[in-house]
Amino acid sequence: MDLPRKKSMSVITFGKLCFLINILTACAAVAQAEENETSAVMTKLCNFNNTLIDPTDEADGKYCDCDVENSPPWGIPVVVINCQDLHLQNSIFQGEILPQSTIRLELSYNKFSSIPYFSGDKLKYLSLRNNKITAVADKNFVNISSLVELDLSENEIELINSDAFVGLKILRYLNLAENEIKVIQPNAFSPFTHLEHLVLSHNPLGDLFKTSDNDIFLKLGVTPRLNIIELENCSLIQIDLSHGVGLDHIVLSSNQLTQVQKLPRALSHLDISNNPIRLMSAKFLPHLSNLQSLTMEDMPVLYKLDEYALFGLPRLIYLNLQGSRNLTTIDAHVFGKNVILNETDTVLEELILKGTHIRTLNSSLKFAFEQLKTLDLTGTPLNCDCQIRWLKEANFTTHATCAKPASLRGTELSEVDMNKLQCKVEKSWIYTVFNVLLVILLVVLVVAAVYLVYLAIRPRQPVQMRKVGANSPYARVTIEPNQAENL
Repeated sequence: MDLPRKKSMSVITFGKLCFLINILTACAAVAQAEENETSAVMTKLCNFNNTLIDPTDEADGKYCDCDVENSPPWGIPVVVINCQDLHLQNSIFQGEILPQSTIRLELSYNKFSSIPYFSGDKLKYLSLRNNKITAVADKNFVNISSLVELDLSENEIELINSDAFVGLKILRYLNLAENEIKVIQPNAFSPFTHLEHLVLSHNPLGDLFKTSDNDIFLKLGVTPRLNIIELENCSLIQIDLSHGVGLDHIVLSSNQLTQVQKLPRALSHLDISNNPIRLMSAKFLPHLSNLQSLTMEDMPVLYKLDEYALFGLPRLIYLNLQGSRNLTTIDAHVFGKNVILNETDTVLEELILKGTHIRTLNSSLKFAFEQLKTLDLTGTPLNCDCQIRWLKEANFTTHATCAKPASLRGTELSEVDMNKLQCKVEKSWIYTVFNVLLVILLVVLVVAAVYLVYLAIRPRQPVQMRKVGANSPYARVTIEPNQAENL
């Protein structure tokens, strides 16, 4: 009874094996055909026969570095073309049909003044970084609609038309950083239905978002799928990103922002470094219940983190204030009073205060630092007195060095004996007022005594006696009583 079953199983297994072999043979034939077709389509970019081009050719006798690679997981051959830094320009070629199965084309650091027209249904990665491109023509990419990443950074582009990116429906990454973009026409980014990462840094976009309708999603047609947006050094005075429901990471560093209120509530990472913000108050940021990382490096005028400034960030793990040299004060209730009352918890694990002007930290902050692993106080002018004794007892590293008192200057806090962290006896304000009043009273008494002495020792004028005549009005008072005495 067992033998027929084994035989049947063997037949089935053999059949499956044959079927698998046929599939692999067909795949190999297709791959070989594609490879032959690739070799057959000769272009100005590639020379798959490894024969040298004429040295007098316009391209300086150079071919691009073209490799045929086996793409995982099936090992299908694909073409990767690297034409980086070959001094290519539009006079050499305006575009071409790419070799079959080309997935990556690198044209960075050349001299293109416009984007060549390429055609290739498999191209996924295109880089034209650091050329001399001044404009993006309409429908420039319709024949390479499979692009997933497009890098146009470090060019001279000033304008983005509404139809510039037509056809790029599955693009996920677009880099337009370090251009001269001042105008982006409405809905220019609407073709990107799958865009996840947009880089617009180092473009003069301040005037574009200066008006009341400055929501980048509504104005430019950016998809809500966008996960990361970078707007560093864009001369922004205000920006509205509140419609970015999918935004997880925002970079707004090196702008002119004084308030950052219009942000999506699901945000996890925010960088607002190098903005002219003086005071971080309770209303500075909206309630961001998912924010985990906040970077505020090199804030030129920030001097204080006020009461409740971090209260609306219950999941904040990382806070970086490095290089904010005017920062002197972090309020004892910066996370709210409920933390001190042990009614709410914080999850902060890393606080970077390196290069700030923090001199002391209130001991009430220890309740907010219960989860802290790193507190970087490198380069801060720390007063090593009784007020920071709690830092000495903490379980996290500080990298702190004492600036005062003079006897401990230059000594690392970790090496200072606990008994040396002493405070001078502070005199109460009542004692000070009493001393002032006492001094005033003494001054008054001295002045009064001097005046009395003066009155006592000054010379008196002699009394002159004058006779009163009969016709004087004082005669009845003076003469008549004297006459009465004589009677």
